[in-house]
Amino acid sequence: MTKLTKELLLEKGTPKHSKLEHIKKINLSNLNLKTSDLDRVLFSQLSELEELDVSRNLLTEIPSNLGLYSLKCLNCASNDLNQVTSLSQFKNLEDLNCENNLRLTICDTYKLVYLLPNLQKFNGSNVSSNEYQLWFVNSRHLKRQVNAYWDKNYKARLSESSTPDEIRAVGNRFVNSAVANVKYGPNSLSEFTKWRVEMIASEILTSLLQHKEKSSDSENNENKDVLCTSGRSNASSGSCTELCSDRNTWLHSAKNIAKCAQHRKGKAPQNVNEDISKDKIQSGKERQTKPTNLSKKDNIFAINKEARSECSATSIAASEESIPRKKTKYRTSVVLEPLHYLQCHSKNNNPEDFNTQLWACAFEPELESSQIPDVWMQSSRNVAVCGGDTVCIIDCETGIVHHKYKSIGDDFFSLAWTTLTMIDKDKERKLNVLAVAGQMGVVKLIHTKVNYCYGSIKAHRKSISTICFSPKRETFLFTASYDHTIILWDIGVPDPDYRFQASRLLVLKSGSTPFKMSLVPTCPDRYLVAACENGCFAWDITPTKPTGKRNFEMEFLFPIYNKEDENNYHVIDTLVFCSDDLIASKSSMQGSIYLWSWNKTLQKRKKQNTKVHAEILREFEWSNTDQLYIALAVCPAENYLLCGDEKGDVWMYKFDETSAEYLTSGKKTSPTQILKWPNIEVKGEIVEGTLINVAITDTEFKYLVAATDKNIIVIWKRI
Repeated sequence: MTKLTKELLLEKGTPKHSKLEHIKKINLSNLNLKTSDLDRVLFSQLSELEELDVSRNLLTEIPSNLGLYSLKCLNCASNDLNQVTSLSQFKNLEDLNCENNLRLTICDTYKLVYLLPNLQKFNGSNVSSNEYQLWFVNSRHLKRQVNAYWDKNYKARLSESSTPDEIRAVGNRFVNSAVANVKYGPNSLSEFTKWRVEMIASEILTSLLQHKEKSSDSENNENKDVLCTSGRSNASSGSCTELCSDRNTWLHSAKNIAKCAQHRKGKAPQNVNEDISKDKIQSGKERQTKPTNLSKKDNIFAINKEARSECSATSIAASEESIPRKKTKYRTSVVLEPLHYLQCHSKNNNPEDFNTQLWACAFEPELESSQIPDVWMQSSRNVAVCGGDTVCIIDCETGIVHHKYKSIGDDFFSLAWTTLTMIDKDKERKLNVLAVAGQMGVVKLIHTKVNYCYGSIKAHRKSISTICFSPKRETFLFTASYDHTIILWDIGVPDPDYRFQASRLLVLKSGSTPFKMSLVPTCPDRYLVAACENGCFAWDITPTKPTGKRNFEMEFLFPIYNKEDENNYHVIDTLVFCSDDLIASKSSMQGSIYLWSWNKTLQKRKKQNTKVHAEILREFEWSNTDQLYIALAVCPAENYLLCGDEKGDVWMYKFDETSAEYLTSGKKTSPTQILKWPNIEVKGEIVEGTLINVAITDTEFKYLVAATDKNIIVIWKRI
């Protein structure tokens, strides 16, 4: 930790000067500074400071009353900020960066935009053109609601003769009741709404008290004026003038005090539920610590800038030997050839970015069918891929990136499609909506056809690890988080103006981080199964049961091999339903994939027993890697199970649900084939095999898409 002194500030400041009051810019980044290190007396001398960089430190908040009245640009990214209202002291602030402060929520963003009237840029985005402006308009409606709530429920409790103490007592009850009962806007901004409601209600109370004090003062002055008039023969005219002058001065001061009080109301209400303790398990940052297997030469690769679209996707060249090797001990039933190699998630569009990790991908459903449960069985050649702060929609046939959506400061870990039915001018209109979520704990809802993010849901206070939609109810979205909960949301259907209302329906306690989850196909309204850090669990999600947080109903047990630390093998990092009955799941370091029966497992369950041994039908051979997050995927139309590995290969397994071969033999079943990592060439250098986080196919198995931890997407086409 570095102690801030006048000498250090002069050293870090520009232009170079012997006095702090002439410093315009200071860079105090990466000094391990804590909030207590920002000395008010020292900083108050920086009267002309316009730019301050305190990024990459240990700040939990920015102290109030720093005295930086000229500050226009503040960078406090990559700290541990847990509140933002103290930033309201910088009224001239135009550019603010608060990225990578995991405790801050989307509601904090709206608070900042509201409290800083001159703010033009926030986290690199233009505030004036963003959705934040909507809340300045809606604030008027919110004020009307709060005033109506006062008139209806509390106004009659006071009279002209009410004392200030009586007004305070009724007013305090009104403020608390308004915060609890006045609802407005989407659920994702409920915290911001409560904050504004408390502010508006407190202003009403302040106004009532000032009116009472003003009336009392007026009565007193009238009495004094009478005394002064009656005694003019004994007093100079100046005495009365002085009295009236003092009264006018007091009224003027009262207006200033009231105006200042409105700014002080900017302090966020204290709520014990908003305290966030540091967990033993890290949030989304933990994903970034996964080894990327990059050599030093990979960092200096320059790619072939062949523009594929306006979204600046980059096509990577492949050598003539890029077709997968056919000589293998496994039988081959599917022939695939590499079609495209893309690098379209680069941070800051840097063509040398081979570090951004790609975490999830999913094919877009077709819109021809009106049967929502059957959408997943239709064919599409558009695939969504997320990683870093970017989501891309790619045409697998042409390799063109049709749309690219960025959320600066976020790191997307999961995505899922749904098809909603919008009513527009009494006509039904279907639209595909892509939900994406990650490090910020916020779900973004994107209408991909027009590349418009029409809504955000602040789903969790910690990073979201995975999400999935119900195959039966198009608006039901499950979100799982590092806060050890799974939440069911009804995201609603947007109207033609993209207004929507999201609501939280159910909270499931997981006890550890869920990595992957799925609804049981035969009863999607009854059971949710999730692969978690401490095992595989199932929850009863029946909506008719009592509300509140629910514990898991079943824990599935798997065979234990000879191992020194059994706890590591409790980690189930992925699962997928291969059919209505078959589930595939795996654990890192297991070296295999279990294929087990849902129905037979439930038949083995003893009444009210939470622990159930999984009925394993087959054990597939797989890599011995200890890497987490390598996802399983399935092509149900052709009964293929897929899983990437740490070397860039895709393991493919053909299964048959009705085959008698599913009787356990005690031996691992070899994969049907292994799709080898193609020889990708960048500037004359071969990109070695990389970790494949997920590999998927479309429902008809025309294309296979693999997303890697080296910011490379490989698209194969079946021939």
